[in-house]
Amino acid sequence: MFMEWKLFDRIPQGSSISYKELASFVGAEESVISRIGGMLVATGRLVQTSSGHVTHSAHSKIFVSDHPAGNLFRVMIDHGLRGYLHWPEYFAQYGAKEPQGPSDNPFTFSWGHPTMNMWEVIAKDEVRQQIFSSAMRSMDSISGKHGGLASLYDFAWLGEEATKAGKDAKEGKPKPFVVDVGGSHGATIKQILAAVPALPQERCMVQDRPEVIEEAIALNDPALKDIQRVPHDFNNEQPVKGALIYLLRRVLHDYGDLICIRILSRLAAALPKDDPRARVLIMDQVLSDPPTPGNAAADMIMFNIGGKERSPAMFDHIVSEAGMKVIKIHRNPGTEVGVVECALK
Repeated sequence: MFMEWKLFDRIPQGSSISYKELASFVGAEESVISRIGGMLVATGRLVQTSSGHVTHSAHSKIFVSDHPAGNLFRVMIDHGLRGYLHWPEYFAQYGAKEPQGPSDNPFTFSWGHPTMNMWEVIAKDEVRQQIFSSAMRSMDSISGKHGGLASLYDFAWLGEEATKAGKDAKEGKPKPFVVDVGGSHGATIKQILAAVPALPQERCMVQDRPEVIEEAIALNDPALKDIQRVPHDFNNEQPVKGALIYLLRRVLHDYGDLICIRILSRLAAALPKDDPRARVLIMDQVLSDPPTPGNAAADMIMFNIGGKERSPAMFDHIVSEAGMKVIKIHRNPGTEVGVVECALK
């Protein structure tokens, strides 16, 4: 509620403010602000400087408006806690079954729009949509700090291939070597380009929903100025055939098995049949057995939106059903994220 009322924004940097002043900003009773503030003090989110006065803690600055990490926290509330509170009614209506997709799941049910998909529900509130987009950028940042895709899988061979190919594709846009399917603003392609300087930008493509592509173009990142950006729904046939690498980063965990098999089947059909090096790379959390606290918490969030985190055996199942095989799961020690390397059977 302090974030909703933007009260963290009102707390001065380096000095304190009274609950009475904070209450006046939002027309609230002082007792409401002091009681909620007391909980924030008790849990270390704020620091009490004197009776009825608080200041920022070492961690509270992430909760000011538009901070990506704070927005990620808000998404955890909207996509997690809200859905959990509706589980009894949800299961009573749908039965004790896994939700299978972006509609008719605990998240859409909890917002009173069960038959809408998750994206449609988010789009109903422009502010919530902005919060979600910002939170996903925070996830990009976290992913980079804890080992991005380029730190888990060695893309050097693509640079060698690009050097060998030279500039033989003169007319139009050259066929991509790498297609990032559902690649958002291009953070993963950016990591790969940094790791493989010999890979030309024009041989890389990002696909996503039209509105996401428009956002990415508007950002005008100079490090991605020459990549190809194409609107595409990954539930449909993959329009780019014969790329050497198709990426799915934090995509499949949004969906149940049937949808994932369909998405993977589209990519299996697009892989070049005459090049055994061609790969589909899936970057997601990999569940351990038993799961870690981080695994389990992430899986509960994904349950609410109709997705799931997967173990190696679960990845084997969906990959095999799509006509491919798992070659290897690449992981860094101590991390929960992995890259599932897949090839045609």
